[in-house]
Amino acid sequence: MTDADRPAGHEPQSADFVITGTVVTVDPDRRVYADGAVAVRGSQIAAVGPRAEIEAAYEPRRRLGGPRDLVIPGLIDTHNHMAQALVRSLALEDLPNITRVYIPAEDVLGDDGIRTSARVTMTNLLRAGVTTTTDTTCTPEHEEAVGETALETGIRCALAVGDRDRTSRLASNYEQIEGRSAYRDDPGVRADNIAHLEDFLTRWSAQGRGMVRPYIHAASVPSISDQMFLAAQDMAERHDTAVMTHINRDREEIELCVSLFGRRPFEHLSHIGALGPRFLAIHAMLTTAREIRLLAEAGAKLTHAPVVCTDIVSAVTDIVGMRAAGVTVGLGCDTVINDILAVMRIAFFMQAQAAGIPMYDPIGFTTEDAFDMATIDGARALLWDGAIGSLEVGKAADITVIDGENPRLSPRHNPVGSIVRYATGTDVRSVLVDGRLVVDDGRVLTVDEESLLDEADEVASRVRADLVGRRYWPINQRYKVID
Repeated sequence: MTDADRPAGHEPQSADFVITGTVVTVDPDRRVYADGAVAVRGSQIAAVGPRAEIEAAYEPRRRLGGPRDLVIPGLIDTHNHMAQALVRSLALEDLPNITRVYIPAEDVLGDDGIRTSARVTMTNLLRAGVTTTTDTTCTPEHEEAVGETALETGIRCALAVGDRDRTSRLASNYEQIEGRSAYRDDPGVRADNIAHLEDFLTRWSAQGRGMVRPYIHAASVPSISDQMFLAAQDMAERHDTAVMTHINRDREEIELCVSLFGRRPFEHLSHIGALGPRFLAIHAMLTTAREIRLLAEAGAKLTHAPVVCTDIVSAVTDIVGMRAAGVTVGLGCDTVINDILAVMRIAFFMQAQAAGIPMYDPIGFTTEDAFDMATIDGARALLWDGAIGSLEVGKAADITVIDGENPRLSPRHNPVGSIVRYATGTDVRSVLVDGRLVVDDGRVLTVDEESLLDEADEVASRVRADLVGRRYWPINQRYKVID
């Protein structure tokens, strides 16, 4: 807009950015402005509305977007592992891969290796329009490296740490004549873990500068004592955070819980009083209708990583049932595909196959449901929705601009449906996090990507030497890689 276009006597306010395009707000009314704009001042959104009104009211230092572009809230990844980006292809089509490849990888990376792996993951996420990620580190020694790397790259991070204080052993069917399933708790480890978490939660609440928030990782029912779950719940309440737990992920976990406690994992946590609004379940693939009711009644949340359903050949999480019961569900990349745009599409098709096709229900899980899970519901799952997850005045300026000038995304009759069905991470043009431009013209501004790729190759080569022998099957079955 030129000065001649403005009403006489009208002095526009200064702004850092005005971003134009089809604006998908995800506000409570789910308003979409076909010809809209967002004004950003400092770290916050100053105005959202029709383009003509915003451009008349604000004079920006920089303009972003365009008439065919899509302007959406920064996407939210509610579950990931920063230490696993450099080994994920080592785990393909080899089971079990979590304990044989992924967790050992975290032990061999070292501080420099985890920083490299975290930079690779965060760069990948930012390029794909993700402004908030989550790390549930299994190695407490990595927490500083991950948190500091998040601050360097400019991405928000929900950083969850915690140590295991329970060792469990599942006796298989063939051992039951003489053996029994059992567990052993370690009070010393628990005391050390509680002391460390108290320090971690206090320190990173300040050190994270509002960009890195501390959370508690209580890894799983087989690896965390009842006392530790209750202590974690208490700390979460006092420090205004949440507890994240991998749960109902595989049959062995459930068999172990039933054999030890006579209850399934969610039932056991409910029985001891460890479920509540500050509990974030991870995966929950093998969850029954009665467990879903327990989650809903407790106000607990869920993070769903659809790709992992196929990666560990477990089950497809009943997201339709979860949402119908009132459970808040976010989406997670789990490092397998660090692109929430792709994860949204996978979740949409997976739920259509698991629930929609058998019941002939084309609206049980829609593209709008998937989009909510990647934005405002993801923010709610992390208890961060007061600041992120939607484009509203006063919220943090976490904004993703998708290039709509391509035949996959234009013309479009349904902006949200088009994003979920057809957009990819490489369509992302610009990304702001907390009002800071971190991706410009598809390029991450906070990372030297060329140097990072060389660094990643070196670390990956070292890690491969330690881990490739742990696989049951060769990496390539029929296709032979010639160096």
